[in-house]
Amino acid sequence: MSGGGITSGDFSRTAEAYASVMVPALEPVAAEVVRRAVLRADETILDVGTGTGTAARMALGDGRRVIGLDAAPGMLEIARQRAPGVELIEADFSRIPLGDGSVDVVLAVHALLFATDRVGALGEWLRVTAPGGRVSLSVPGPGQVVPSAVFGEVYDRYGTEWQRDDYPDRPQMARWASDAGWTEVETAADAAAVIPLADEAAFRTWLRVGRTVTSWSADRVEAFARDLMAVSPRGPDGSFRIPFGALFLTARRPS
Repeated sequence: MSGGGITSGDFSRTAEAYASVMVPALEPVAAEVVRRAVLRADETILDVGTGTGTAARMALGDGRRVIGLDAAPGMLEIARQRAPGVELIEADFSRIPLGDGSVDVVLAVHALLFATDRVGALGEWLRVTAPGGRVSLSVPGPGQVVPSAVFGEVYDRYGTEWQRDDYPDRPQMARWASDAGWTEVETAADAAAVIPLADEAAFRTWLRVGRTVTSWSADRVEAFARDLMAVSPRGPDGSFRIPFGALFLTARRPS
């Protein structure tokens, strides 16, 4: 995994913080990913980068077998509590321990951006999908509506690593899928998607998700938080509304 240097170990260490602030932000995105998948009864569904199991839980029902895969054991521990009925596998989504054509649908909510080789990851997801099967995924973006769009200057001032040019647009994402062998590729965007944080405590929790600030001194973390909050967009009620964006893609494996 890549994504600005964030690893599965980082996500494991900050899983509770992720569950607290990122899961609520991603629930609408996950619901849209599942809706676009047009799931059918009795299908086998694989949710790659399942995290705490949000999309996998939404896919349950109608006799479907749902598998959630993630490389972060701390995330999967929360998924076991939040998504009973989902089969969980600890593994890298670029090397999935399932047979060729063994699932009907692959779901991925904001996971693809953490692949070092995006086309390669999509090719691996294609491998495990049955002929005629589907993929439905999301990634943050485009780059004009992600946290670094408003926080980049502060990130630079504190020497933090962030994805300056790593967010795709819809044509690039479609090319990745086509290059991996997927067909009938369709994309959509929701530039209004945000990370809602109710107050300063929630903002500080968000700062811990997968970030190196966990190794900083308390004074440095507090100064960083204060500088970020000073430039963060806010809602009418004073809550923080961090831009995030969502690009959606659906495609089919050739029959």
